Amino acid sequence: MTDSSERPENPDDTTTPVATDDAVETSSRPRILLALGGAALLLFGVGLGLLIQASLADDPTGEDSPAANSAAVGFAQDMTRHHEQGVELAAIELEHGTDPEVRSMAFDILTAQSNEIGQMQSWLSRWGRPVTNPGATMAWMGHGGSDTEGHDHSDPADHTEGGHDHGSMDHGDGGHGDMDHGDMPMPTSGAPASGAPESDAEQPAMPGMATSTEMEQFRAMRGPEVDIRFLQLMLRHHEGGLHMMEYAADPANVEQTYVRDLASSMKRTQDKEIAIITQMLALRGAQPLPMN
Repeated sequence: MTDSSERPENPDDTTTPVATDDAVETSSRPRILLALGGAALLLFGVGLGLLIQASLADDPTGEDSPAANSAAVGFAQDMTRHHEQGVELAAIELEHGTDPEVRSMAFDILTAQSNEIGQMQSWLSRWGRPVTNPGATMAWMGHGGSDTEGHDHSDPADHTEGGHDHGSMDHGDGGHGDMDHGDMPMPTSGAPASGAPESDAEQPAMPGMATSTEMEQFRAMRGPEVDIRFLQLMLRHHEGGLHMMEYAADPANVEQTYVRDLASSMKRTQDKEIAIITQMLALRGAQPLPMN
């Protein structure tokens, strides 16, 4: 007969063998291999995408590759430059701003415009075109630079290409819908407009963009004034870019559907943000900046 004192008082009290290091290593090995396999597949996908993009870029004469002076290429180049400053303005607000509501707006703008820059730069790479516009800014819209003969950029008639007059378009409910973009100056890269004396105020690269002096001043600001200045600069920046979006969204000007779709999406987003920013400025007792 077995001595009852040798039996465990409870079946659950039976000692469970402790896993050895070898056992733990063996059980975790499949998970490690699975993770490595997933990473390898991800890298393969990225590499394949880059390879396809590079092969397409090597054939700039393809059916989908617009001409170098086309509206599609010009829009991607100039809007990339316009957006890059918008991203910088938002980054400065996120670094130095103090108002949570304004910082939230800045974050939304930074992420959205960074994504749009990526899309436009991928097109340019696929088309075999440079990211930076080598000519006069907005020349693809018929505005040309200060060295373009026969164009008076202060005349709205020059901005009616193919019967499309953008001068009186309504850009949303933000209180600036009656702004006449046809009267916007169309300067080249930072140079004074044609016929302007050298002593005139510094001109932006494109309508709505901040000048280098304004950017330096904004970077140096601290405290609540950063929030107000960001709203003012971004409102003007958004309004200045609408004209390009409207032009690129028009099938009469751009053949590529995906380019028109992005331009239309940009305009819808910025119309909404213009209305919100206008209200934010009013609540803070600040006025919008005049268009430059």
